[in-house]
Amino acid sequence: RIKEEGYLLLPGLLNRDEVLAARQEMISRLKREGLLDPDAPDMKAVVKPGTQMQFRPDLARDNEPLHKVLYSGPMMEFFTRFLGGPVRHFDYTWIRCVAPGHGTPPHYDIVYMGRGTKRLYTAWTPLGDVGYVEGGLMLLEGSNKHERLKKTYGTKDVDSYCVNRPDSARQARGNNGWLSSDPAELRRGMKGRWLTSEFKAGDVVIFEMYLVHGGLDNHSKSFRLSTDSRYQLASEPVDERWVGENPPGHGPNGKRGKIC
Repeated sequence: RIKEEGYLLLPGLLNRDEVLAARQEMISRLKREGLLDPDAPDMKAVVKPGTQMQFRPDLARDNEPLHKVLYSGPMMEFFTRFLGGPVRHFDYTWIRCVAPGHGTPPHYDIVYMGRGTKRLYTAWTPLGDVGYVEGGLMLLEGSNKHERLKKTYGTKDVDSYCVNRPDSARQARGNNGWLSSDPAELRRGMKGRWLTSEFKAGDVVIFEMYLVHGGLDNHSKSFRLSTDSRYQLASEPVDERWVGENPPGHGPNGKRGKIC
């Protein structure tokens, strides 16, 4: 099925109580930073007025409840069966802590993590119930079979830049890998539907590197909390930007100059 559609929706794969414990830890940290509305129940994660936020990977640091959900138990058991052998995960965890406002523009994941195996999978995990108002993950139907896009946009490495061009310094600083800023126009051009759902704590969506996806706008008053984690066979090459005690990510040590 994943070869055909590029994704799997796995309702209730994870232990709901463990996911909510990870949510509680995340919310406790946000509360200590003064980012929550003090008049609302903590677990609702209502945003303090005026707060803007999207991406908080630092919230994964020393976060035992979160690591238990993502890197042990049912998640790792699933990927071991799915990939047919010993599995490794990236050490870097992408945490979406999305305040009310715009979501994440459409993109492939491969342009951000394509230096290792291409047989790499993303797990999108909502840390709490996510309805249509909060706006969850959206997937572009059929985009995993768009061969021309794979051979053009899909060959991009956001951290590679041309050292022999006048704007090489600017390129070396940038890492924008968005495919489009207009999801509606992109859908019309690729002739697929944007697919989404309402999600419960414990659900997971698994998808391949060449599936166009993004995040819907958040129309609620609360943070939308979710994670992106990545898994592959341990025997296959791994992208060096996302492993180790302090993964370099998109920082200076992750850049790669080339002659164009």
